[in-house]
Amino acid sequence: MGMNWTKEQMQVITSRGKNLLVSAAAGSGKTAVLVERIIGRILDPVHPVEIDRMLVVTFTSAAAAEMRGRIGEAIDAALLQDPENAHLIKQASLLHHAQITTVHSFCLNLIRNYFHRVDLEPNFRIAEEGELNLLQEDVMAEVLNRNYETASEEFLHFTECFVTGKKDDVIKEMTLKLYRFAMSYPWPVQWLLKIPSAYQAASFEELEEKEWMQSLLVYLKQVLHGLCEMAEQNLALTFEEDGPAYLTETAENDAMRLARPAEQPDYKGIAEQLQKLTFDRLPSKRGYEGSEEKLERWKDTRSAIKETVKKLKEDFFFASEDEMLARLSGMYPAVSEMVRLTKEFMEAYDAKKREKNLLDFDDLEHFALRILLDGETKQPTEIALQCRKLYEEVMVDEYQDSNLVQESLLLAVSGEADGKYNRFMVGDVKQSIYRFRLARPELFMEKYHAYTADGEEKRKIELHKNFRSRNEVLHTANHIFFQIM
Repeated sequence: MGMNWTKEQMQVITSRGKNLLVSAAAGSGKTAVLVERIIGRILDPVHPVEIDRMLVVTFTSAAAAEMRGRIGEAIDAALLQDPENAHLIKQASLLHHAQITTVHSFCLNLIRNYFHRVDLEPNFRIAEEGELNLLQEDVMAEVLNRNYETASEEFLHFTECFVTGKKDDVIKEMTLKLYRFAMSYPWPVQWLLKIPSAYQAASFEELEEKEWMQSLLVYLKQVLHGLCEMAEQNLALTFEEDGPAYLTETAENDAMRLARPAEQPDYKGIAEQLQKLTFDRLPSKRGYEGSEEKLERWKDTRSAIKETVKKLKEDFFFASEDEMLARLSGMYPAVSEMVRLTKEFMEAYDAKKREKNLLDFDDLEHFALRILLDGETKQPTEIALQCRKLYEEVMVDEYQDSNLVQESLLLAVSGEADGKYNRFMVGDVKQSIYRFRLARPELFMEKYHAYTADGEEKRKIELHKNFRSRNEVLHTANHIFFQIM
């Protein structure tokens, strides 16, 4: 008996010839739909695709094994119906070689085949986490000892800025943290060397053009628009039956005053309006006969608004424009030295790993990227072009937990750059829990906003219906999260 797929699920299963971003809520049948899409492509009577011509990247080895097993069962079931089908017989034999894998296994396979392209010895091994931690400690100690012996003016100034007491643990922590951030970028050294420029600006107007200031502006406007919505909700509450009607004027003033900074186009305008922003004292509630629960809700919302405004001022508007420029300029030498120290550690750590013929998971991704893209031009290599011809489709599960390096890897082997839209990405940004591993859920969100429901080349499909939980559970959860989100 076949599955009763929803209209949206059928769109995911049957859509062809375009990039697909599938936003799949918890319990929406994501894995079943993904497997059915793969099976549908294998068994397509018009344009069947061989299983080894699809790259399917999953988040864990267990998920890859489960998917491989489900596909194998579907092929076996089809063979029972048509045991002489040569295409199906071939797919059954190819299944064990199919690229249904984790991203690190994909990278490892690529490196084992092309290790000579990145000057690796063929007998390299993947190091254990404990072994790598000890190696990092040893390399860091060597790098710091070397710099203390040299005692350059820049290094001593850097240590004076950050070291307190007799221990330099803070320098080790900062260097390792910056190193890990750098390794989450496709080209870590280039990203590192760009950092000091963020601290250089001849004027505040130039500072506002910096990438980090533009990101800050987006964040500030999001927060301020959120505060405006909260103020409007409070205003609406005063018009409800048994609502706190005596607070209508106060709520109107709050909404009007919060709209002023939210409407500003730049940091300077927001700063000026936030400095002017004040909140009226609450009028007396004498004679109030409405709902106490609604009154308390109104007050709690207003308190949250005021607390958020206070925190914005403390975190982002604590200094004048001239003082901000002076502070950034003063930090430039220390930041430049921190970047230099991190780069030195990166090179020493890499050399030590090569000496011991070790790789870590970052190495897997970056060596694979060097095999696929030219480091100077960032153009695809011959190997990447071969992969593009090989893979009919590049499919990624749990896309919300991808990072920038993985995105570059999968883009390099897909046909998108050549006008062949063959990427399939499925995930749920609400289930992104690996930010601490430097996952980039914004990759998912950028496509979510850019793709459309009827796009010819880049289409978005949303799977909302939950088949896993009872209605009572869903209703309660949705009610709670509608209030807080």
